[in-house]
Amino acid sequence: MSSSGLRFPTQALSWLTGDRTDSRVLTLSNSAGLPRRIAAAGNRVWCLGTGSAAVRRLGPALGVEPLAATTAALPFDACRFDVVLAHQMLHLLTEKPHVSEMARVLRPGGWVAASYLVRDDSVPWVRRLISLMRSVDPGAMSADLGVGSIRTLVDHKYFPRCEQRDFRLWVPVTRDALVGMAAELPAVAELADRDRRRVLLGVGAIYDGASAGGELRLPYHLTCLRAYVDHAEMTTPIRLGEDALVIRL
Repeated sequence: MSSSGLRFPTQALSWLTGDRTDSRVLTLSNSAGLPRRIAAAGNRVWCLGTGSAAVRRLGPALGVEPLAATTAALPFDACRFDVVLAHQMLHLLTEKPHVSEMARVLRPGGWVAASYLVRDDSVPWVRRLISLMRSVDPGAMSADLGVGSIRTLVDHKYFPRCEQRDFRLWVPVTRDALVGMAAELPAVAELADRDRRRVLLGVGAIYDGASAGGELRLPYHLTCLRAYVDHAEMTTPIRLGEDALVIRL
């Protein structure tokens, strides 16, 4: 189900970036929304796109400098940024080249700010909706978008200290919108007319039973992490053991 009606909470964004107005922030995203909001707060922002098309989509914005590059080889000097922000994409950056590069470009005391927004399936009516959708498609409404990758970063030697905060968000959804979202699922759209009507009537019944004549809100859970860089592991000199063989050239 879509979360397109969500606006990233200002409180969460301020916490991720340090609630400052003069930070140098590198955002790893093909979307301009968060970078522009960070820049509007008075920060200098570089927005990394995966190609020229993505950079063009980012467009010009005051305080935002878009560029095409890869996170495995960031085109910046060491210790350039206060914050590196990765929203909904940390699971793509857990291999050594990406983690090493993020650590390299961060200033001492800087951090990787990571966040994941997932649907909260603990609400009873949401669980009933999921059960109905999975009676048609067992993989429907999966909410796992890689939150587990946060642990990978936390366990990394370059980021030995972290802080985490969680936020809960609610997105208003009308009856027609909820039924429409269900109807757009490929497995539902492919059903015979009679079966499709049965499923969509079931979705409407779930909405009616939970809303009591009002408007429902889809619950979401936002997990935010600040992982602080430690450059000691990157700069510790190599010490050979007493039994080491040294070959001089």
